[in-house]
Amino acid sequence: MKKTAFLFSGQGSQYYQMGRGLYEQNRVFHSCMDQMDRLAREMLGTSVVQALYGSNGKTDTFDDIRLTHPAIFMVEVALAKTVAELGIRPDYTLGASLGTFAALAIADCVPKEEALALVIRQALAIERYCPKGGMIAVLGEPRLYEESPFLQARSVIAGRNFASHFVLSAPRDNLPAVENFLMRAGITCQSLPVHYPFHSRWIDPIREVLVAAFGTSGIRMSETPVICCAHGGMLQEVSGNYSWQVAREEIAFIRGIDQLEQFGPLDYLDFSPSGTLANFLKYLLPKTSASRTFRLMTPFGNDFELLASAIGQLRSNSPLATVGV
Repeated sequence: MKKTAFLFSGQGSQYYQMGRGLYEQNRVFHSCMDQMDRLAREMLGTSVVQALYGSNGKTDTFDDIRLTHPAIFMVEVALAKTVAELGIRPDYTLGASLGTFAALAIADCVPKEEALALVIRQALAIERYCPKGGMIAVLGEPRLYEESPFLQARSVIAGRNFASHFVLSAPRDNLPAVENFLMRAGITCQSLPVHYPFHSRWIDPIREVLVAAFGTSGIRMSETPVICCAHGGMLQEVSGNYSWQVAREEIAFIRGIDQLEQFGPLDYLDFSPSGTLANFLKYLLPKTSASRTFRLMTPFGNDFELLASAIGQLRSNSPLATVGV
C-alpha cells in the first residue's frame, strides 16, 4: 500500500461556505470546527464559523484576513482530522505558505489550538503592520518574468507551482500596471483574493514583529516528516524566525513535491479548500510517476461524495489514478 502525503494550501484558496456539507453531515468535522472556533472567538471577538457559513455565497469575495487566515486553517485541519478518523493517516505532510501551520499541526509538531493561535496572531500582525498589495496567478513559464525588466521592477515571484504556472506579488499601486502588462501580452492571469504582497520584500517591515510574536512557539519535530515549501524540502528544525520565513520566502512547491517523489510512489491527499494543489500535481508529476492524487474539497459542493470516494479507493488501493479531477 502506498504511503500518504497530506497537502495543505494557504491564502487564495478560500471561499465562503467551504466545507459546509461536511460541517452539516460529518460529526468529526463539525466538532473539530466548533472546538477551534471557540478559541478563534476568544481571540477575535467574533465567530469564524458563523462568518464562514452565514448568508454570503461562494461567489462573494472572502478576503478579510482576520477571518480567512483562521478559516483556511480550521477547514484544512478539520478535514484532515476527519480523514484520520476514517483510518487514513499521513506518512508525510506538506504545507504551502499558511498551510505550513496545518501541516505542522497534523504532523503532531504542535497542538492544533496553538497552531491556530499562531495563525490568528499572524493575521492580526499583518493587518496592522503590512502594506497593502496583492498576488496574481500567472499561467506561463517563469521566464516571462525573468525576461521582463518591467515586471521585475514592479513585482516579485512569490511561488512556482509547476513549469507553466507561477504567482506574482506586488504592492497595491503596482497591481494595475502588472495586470495590464500581462493582459496586453496575451498571458492568462488571475488576481487572488488577498490584500497583501506575501512572499516579497514589501512585507519586510513586519519581520521583527512576526519574529517577536511567534518565536519558536513550542513547535517540535515529530515522527511524521514535514515538507516545508519555505525551504523547498524536509523541515529539520524550527528556528526562532521560522514563522517569518513561512510568510517571506518564495513558495517552493515544485521542489517540495520533487522531494516527496523521492519517497514515492505516494497517495497525495489535497486538503486545500479549492482543490488547487491536486490541479498543480496534475501538471507537475512526471508521466512515469505511479503516485495518485486525491482532491477532497472543491467549491462545487460535492465534498461529502469526494471524501467517500477517496476513502473507498485508499482503503481498497484502487488503481484509478486521480480522484476529483
